[in-house]
Amino acid sequence: MVALLVGLRWRQLGHQLGRNPWMIVSLIISGMIALGLLAALAAGLVALRIAAPDAAVRTLVVVGSGIVLVWWIGSIVVSVDDSLAPERFALLPVTARSLLPGLVVAGATTIGGIGTTVALLLMLVGWSVSPLALVAAVVLIPLALATCVLGARVVSGVLAGWLAGRRTRDLVITLGVLLVACSGLLINVLVRAFARLSDPSAVLPAIADATGWTPLGAVFGVSAALAQGDLLAAGLRLLIALATAAALWFAARGLLAARLVAPIQSRSGGRVRSGGLLDRVLPASPVGAIAARTLRYATRDPRQVINTVMMVLLPALLIGMTLMNGRGEGSFALGPAAILIPAINALLIGTILQLGIAYDNDAIALHIHSGVPGRADRAGRLLGFGIIAVPVTIVLCVAASMLAGRMDLIPASLGAALGLGTAAAGLGVWVGAFLPGRAPAPEANPFGRGSSGGVQSMVAMMIITPLSLAIGGPAFGLAIAAIWTPWLGWLSLAFGLVCGGLAMWGGAVLGGRILERRWPEVLAEVASEA
Repeated sequence: MVALLVGLRWRQLGHQLGRNPWMIVSLIISGMIALGLLAALAAGLVALRIAAPDAAVRTLVVVGSGIVLVWWIGSIVVSVDDSLAPERFALLPVTARSLLPGLVVAGATTIGGIGTTVALLLMLVGWSVSPLALVAAVVLIPLALATCVLGARVVSGVLAGWLAGRRTRDLVITLGVLLVACSGLLINVLVRAFARLSDPSAVLPAIADATGWTPLGAVFGVSAALAQGDLLAAGLRLLIALATAAALWFAARGLLAARLVAPIQSRSGGRVRSGGLLDRVLPASPVGAIAARTLRYATRDPRQVINTVMMVLLPALLIGMTLMNGRGEGSFALGPAAILIPAINALLIGTILQLGIAYDNDAIALHIHSGVPGRADRAGRLLGFGIIAVPVTIVLCVAASMLAGRMDLIPASLGAALGLGTAAAGLGVWVGAFLPGRAPAPEANPFGRGSSGGVQSMVAMMIITPLSLAIGGPAFGLAIAAIWTPWLGWLSLAFGLVCGGLAMWGGAVLGGRILERRWPEVLAEVASEA
């Protein structure tokens, strides 16, 4: 059973790679990033091992506990895309007792499991400060990996019923994105708080000692205690680690047995209501219908709700980071350059519109069957997203000017943001016609395969960014000059609206022509399961 499930997992991956060459490129790039992180970990451990052996041991306990915690928390979002979910075996004559070992080994031999194993092996560099600690760390690697995998299965199994509801899933996913997006700010807060402590060097030993007695870090605390020569503590921590693994094993088996006889089914988000005012305001045409649907998606589809939230959150985070780093100390005002911060949303706008068809998935076939012109598809998406993006941009520009204490620079802020944003929007609908990208299917996990658009989205970004700067560059440059000569802000706004308007018109026309030539290819790309 173990060999069967492990082989099934890898055959599924091979099938997906065979059907989608872009996924191969994405896997290679992800692997290179992972190798870079592992190389950084190895370099840091070597440096600590040479310069501060005692600190290396304590750091390994904290890092190991963090790895286990990431596995447990990450299971909440990854479990939605589990190709070996218990429900897939509900109709087969298998028991939880025979199935669980194979699922655990299959989980440990995924790309994430292999990466974790490599990280645990690299941590042996730090444990080499003591022969006993090194031997214990080698012996306990399987236990550490089992704690990661079993804990992830238990957490996802306990929350499976709760996450089966559409609204609950959407809420958890949105909060998760907000937490990830704010991680830089949170890290900055922690670093500043750590720097303000009277004795920062005493914090790490206290944290390492505490986590070494918890289920998260006990398996790493064994080696740490041996490195310090405390055999009693090492024995007690080993008992905690073994008890944790045993408890997780029996809990995982019980949850698996329950789901085999009573599969959990996803629940919908409720009845869909008519658009009302939305349908009456927008034109009764293909452009208006697509714009109305785009607006509905922006408020109902968690994949696109996240995009809308990030448009507000990204500039706010940049302003928050600026304030925290001490600019404008003694007052709440920022420097006048803060008026340019809302223009950062141009990067998001281009990608969001480029992925518009990918978000539709196989529902885009309705456009093909009903004969929707390509230009109408492109223009409708621009109109629908513009109804959201333009007011958000105006509010952000006014807020940035207020924080900078330069209300006379509102036109310049609008010129920079709207100039780059409209240019990116026009380029997004053009590039999206031949590079539609990848997006998780409706009802799927927004963090799952294709959550960042895949390699096509990376290529599209390399096309959109320089061209957006070329088209919106005059408006952006005039906005910078307006910091010293405010009346140039009105010229920046005029350039932004004219150049951006031409970019959107050109993007809709050219993108529409491309779509009309390659609708079948686009449908095959966005509807593929690979």
